[in-house]
Formats: sequence, C-alpha cells, structure tokens
Amino acid sequence: MTVRTNQLKPNPAGKDRSTSGASESQLAAEWVDIKNVGRTNIALSGVNLYHKAFRRDGSFEWELVGKLSGVLGAGQVLRVHSGKGPYSVVRPEDSVGSDFYIFTGVSRYIWNNDYSDSSLLWQPSTKASIDEASYDAYPPEGAILQRVGDKLVAPSWATVRR
Repeated sequence: MTVRTNQLKPNPAGKDRSTSGASESQLAAEWVDIKNVGRTNIALSGVNLYHKAFRRDGSFEWELVGKLSGVLGAGQVLRVHSGKGPYSVVRPEDSVGSDFYIFTGVSRYIWNNDYSDSSLLWQPSTKASIDEASYDAYPPEGAILQRVGDKLVAPSWATVRR
C-alpha cells in the first residue's frame, strides 16, 4: 500500500501555555497528514492510525487515533486533526496542504511532546504495518515536521523551545 505519514504538527504554537482546557481551535492545530505517494487510488477502509501512548513508568502502548475510510487519489493528502471539530474551528494556516480532513473525535491532544512518538498505519485484517514514522521528544513549538526516511524532522529554521 502506498500511503504514508507525510508530515505532522505535534506541538502547535501556544498550546502548552493554555491555563484552561484547550479550545477546539487549539486542538485542531495539532494534526498529521497521510499521503498517497503512489500512482493509483487507495481505499483507506480497514486502515487504522495509531500513536505511542506513554505510561508513567515510561512504557507505552499503541493507542488508536482513528479508523480511516474513503479513497485517496494519487498524490492526495488526508489531514487528521485532533479534537472534535467542526472544520470551521481550523485556523487558516492549518487548512492549507490537504485534500480531505477528519477529526479524532476526542477533545484532547494526541501527539507526545515530552516523549518521542510514532505515527503507525496498521491494517488489522492482515495484521500488517503499512507505514511507521517517528519523531524525537520536544519537537519545536509550531513546527510542521517533515518526512525524511522514517523520521519526522523539523525544518532547519525551527528552533527548539523547552
């Protein structure tokens, strides 16, 4: 299957400074892009998106982010936003670059900041990993991590804030 995690924004600007619960607009600023890098349409039904959910002891389990569906044409991108939506809460800068969008359906952030994390595309019916890409702990605030090999990395202009 020719779908893969193409880019990810795990640490939206300002989210850690919120003193109350995050708004749906803040949550929607955290997202991952799934891209069809092949030359034919890909049916996404039966493909699940996971990430590493860490426990207090430092161990982790794969946590379901969402069950994908629909068809991605060659070169098309599905953006999976955190939160419940609706699309009207998505900031203009977070709506550029995708052909389709969905929300995780839960009002909380998904992607780790103080631990490394991985995006895993998994097909339960065949028990097959379709794609996995990881990033290091403490991604720069507001940076969109780009795929380089099996890593998601910040562009060279991004600075790390801890």
